[in-house]
Amino acid sequence: MNINTLISAKKTIFDEFLRSYLRDAQSDSGVFEAFSYSLQAGGKRFRPVLTMLACEAAGGRETDALPAGLAIEMIHTFSLIHDDLPALDNDDLRRGMPTCHKKFGEATAILAGDALIFQALAVICSSRYPAEVKVDICRTIADVCGTRGLVQGEYEDVMAEGRDLGLARIEDIYTRKTSRLFELCMYAGARVASDDPDLIRQMVAYGTHLGRAFQAVDDILDVTSSRDTLGKSAGKDLIQDKATVVKALGIDKARTWAKSATEQAMNALEGLGAEQTGQLRELAKWMLNRVT
Repeated sequence: MNINTLISAKKTIFDEFLRSYLRDAQSDSGVFEAFSYSLQAGGKRFRPVLTMLACEAAGGRETDALPAGLAIEMIHTFSLIHDDLPALDNDDLRRGMPTCHKKFGEATAILAGDALIFQALAVICSSRYPAEVKVDICRTIADVCGTRGLVQGEYEDVMAEGRDLGLARIEDIYTRKTSRLFELCMYAGARVASDDPDLIRQMVAYGTHLGRAFQAVDDILDVTSSRDTLGKSAGKDLIQDKATVVKALGIDKARTWAKSATEQAMNALEGLGAEQTGQLRELAKWMLNRVT
């Protein structure tokens, strides 16, 4: 199947699962309305799709990964809601729609983001996964989101504005703010289907390198694409003087860096069958092709 067709098909499956979840969880809470708005705002659903592909590569079914994918999309959406706030990136557009705080107010947006963290844990705990799988995924969510991962990465990203950092520091920020969530996708998808530690380790390593490549691609597109293409404000990295591989290396060398990270992601899958990992390899190449 063509990779674009594959991504679209899995996105459709996930979006229907999300709609079903929101129907069942319907509430008259303003916080529920706000986070539902942001969850349904669209996007590529890259992380749930990645979770589904990891599950299939580990021998499971794509539908087995849907609760894990939903929990991860909730974590991702929480990070976007908070990232767009005036105190951080101060953005008014996300996925082609007004950001959560522009639509519902800053206080509600903060609380909606907070709520999504706990909703994610609730989704895992109420799933049909075995108890040990639930514990493993919840523990990994906590690790990925805290001071060893996403939140720390966002903090370092903000603190780095206006500073000239070396490439190693930029890579560390990329790993924390982006790769750790990709690692979670690969871990959760694989763990749902398997308890093989070596297989899971390879999947997580793929996520590490793919996440770095993804962030580099995103930063390149911020410079080279338009607001309409991105569905969010373009040129923000330059305005805020963000620490990116584009700033450190320039566009051409940043593309080379993204290509190297993509190759490292695919190399992490060595030893696993081509049929088993073919879709993950194609996904990595598809992502890189957005800027090359």
